[in-house]
Parts: sequence; structure tokens; C-alpha cells
Amino acid sequence: MKKVYSLIIGLLATGMSFAQQSFILSHIDHRGFVNLSGGVSMPVKSLMKGDPTAPSDVVALRGTSMQVSAGYRLTRRIGIQGSFTNCLNNAGTQKLVENIEKSHAGGNWSTSGGTWNCSHLMAGPFMTFSAGLFMFDARIMGGYSWIQRPTTELKGNFYDVPLSVKTQQMRRGSTTLGGGASIRYKISRNFALAINADYVSTRASFDNLTSTLTVGKEKVDENIREVHPIGLVSLNGGLSLLF
Repeated sequence: MKKVYSLIIGLLATGMSFAQQSFILSHIDHRGFVNLSGGVSMPVKSLMKGDPTAPSDVVALRGTSMQVSAGYRLTRRIGIQGSFTNCLNNAGTQKLVENIEKSHAGGNWSTSGGTWNCSHLMAGPFMTFSAGLFMFDARIMGGYSWIQRPTTELKGNFYDVPLSVKTQQMRRGSTTLGGGASIRYKISRNFALAINADYVSTRASFDNLTSTLTVGKEKVDENIREVHPIGLVSLNGGLSLLF
């Protein structure tokens, strides 16, 4: 019986200690944060319009995302935040095969592609709310992106003659709009677990892309132009330093 009483007293003491710690943490007023997180990057529809005179059949598939962000609250609810996000997404090239099969039926075609490398540097205002150990942020942002189009290659045979079309990679910059939301849960006086969801939209124009057509032993280089409206949603989890 004495062991039962000791266990009950121990549980009550632990619960009171946890409640006291939670009460203290929930009333600490943190004005700033630095956040490091990683997760997934998912292509979605872009807010930007494409250019019908410069189409492209190369798309982005699901990939990975890394983000570093920092913010500081200027008033009770409003603050300023900046972030740098890098997304790596494999290239989807199936449309290249579908299009050439329509005009050159009967061939055995295959494609290969590299990785879209998209970096976004953004800043803007955010609004924050607190509820106990939880902190909720919503933000709108604008900035600049660096988009690297991957190398792609289409191979096949046309009347038993080997044929390939290889387009080189290229990096271009473009303006970017976006927004997002975060949930942070305080785990100590200066640290919190964080979950972030961000959407970015941009349009990258690639002028003078080098595309090499190889038919048998003959090679011909051609400069082409592509315009890519890009929309990405990144879902990241990580750790926040609060101050």
C-alpha cells in the first residue's frame, strides 16, 4: 500500500512540475526566432502565365526542400520575416516521348533528365498568435528566385537511324511571390519544434538554350527558348531558436 501511495505522490509531483513549467513557458514573450527545417517540395499550379510562343514539355516532380528563416515581431502581432529555401525536384520528361510518338510512330523512344534546382530568397510581413505553448504564424512574401533547368535527353530510332535531342541545363533568375504558415510548439525556454508550409510562384525564362540534334553521325546545334511558370509547395519540419 505504501508503494501505491508513493507512486501516486510521485505522479502528482511530476504533473504539478510539468504544469508549472508549461505555465512559465506559455508566458515568456519571445519576439524573434531563427528556424532550420527540411521536408518535401511538391509542384503545383503557378499564379504566373506561360508564354505560348516558348512552350516546354519538361516538368518538375516531387522532391526535397530545405529552409532557413528568421523573423522579429515589431508589435504585439505583426513582424518581419526573411527566408531562404532550396528545392530539388527531379525532371519529368514523359511528355517528350508522347509528343514525338505522335509524329514519329513506331520508334523506340526513351528520355532522361536531371534535377530542377530552385532557390528562393524572400521577405515580408507576418502575423502571429499564441495559445499556451503553441505559436501560429501567417505570412505573405516576395523576393527573387534562381531556377536551374535540368539537362534533358531524348533518344530513339527513326527509320533505323539513331536519333537524339539533348538540351543543356541553364540557370536564370526571376521575381517571386508567395506566402505560408507555421506552427511552433515550445519545448524549452529558447527552443520550439516547428512545422512550416510555404507556397511560391515564379516564371523563369530560358533564352538561348542549346539543343543538340544528333542523327546518325551528324550533329546540329539550335538555340531555343522556354518559359516555365513554376509553383511549389514545401512542407518542412524542424527546430526554432526563440529569443
